[in-house]
Amino acid sequence: MTKSTMQKWQRDHFVSELNRNYDPLISAAELKLKSIEAEAIEIAEKNLADEIGATPIIEELEKAIETVKQKMSKAARFFSKTKQGKKDINYKFKEKDFGLSGYGNKITPEDCWEQIRDWAGDFAREQIKKTPEGKVLAILEENKRASYKEIMEAGSPDSLKEKLHTNLQKDGLSWKQDVKALPPAGTIN
Repeated sequence: MTKSTMQKWQRDHFVSELNRNYDPLISAAELKLKSIEAEAIEIAEKNLADEIGATPIIEELEKAIETVKQKMSKAARFFSKTKQGKKDINYKFKEKDFGLSGYGNKITPEDCWEQIRDWAGDFAREQIKKTPEGKVLAILEENKRASYKEIMEAGSPDSLKEKLHTNLQKDGLSWKQDVKALPPAGTIN
């Protein structure tokens, strides 16, 4: 007896059904992790900044920038009040708000906090994988991957259906779907 092989359209059908079953569960698990991740990143950001000694450096940078802004304002007041400044002064000295603008390689306190946030996010995501919610997501993704592998390696649809049913049952799903009857015609509005 020869073993029948699956056609591409059959594999595509099995893959789409697998996605239809697993994607809502995986999306729900990822959504749960998003709120946990946001809280964890916030905590990790502050702890990491203190741990590596970045907080005093960033505060020092903020003070230095504020000092530069004050000195620019002082220079603008000086030059705009001189005799020559009253008749012909560069527009830069008329500004009311001074900052460190322009193109170039400058580091702002916001840049520093963003870098710490990136590092903290990486750390928090690794820690979240160890939580019960993170483990659930990992199991769902691994089970989906195992089922996908079964589809790609299957020789016949009949043997595959049973393997998929067994795999999906482990996650509270079922490959075999019962067809539901419509209610009697008079009850539908």
